[in-house]
Amino acid sequence: TIEAARESIRLRCENHDNFEFVPNNRHERIWRIIFNQLFLNRGFATYPSQCRKKWYSLKYG
Repeated sequence: TIEAARESIRLRCENHDNFEFVPNNRHERIWRIIFNQLFLNRGFATYPSQCRKKWYSLKYG
């Protein structure tokens, strides 16, 4: 949904510094946090890898 996409963008922006300051092999953990928040805030069930793929598709069009 559009609201879930907006929420995932907001959550990714909130966690931007976390992505910058941890090694790439720890990014999956941050995506899991975003996934959990998206589920709690919107009831939107997905997987962390889907959140990551959606982010990059929105980012790079």
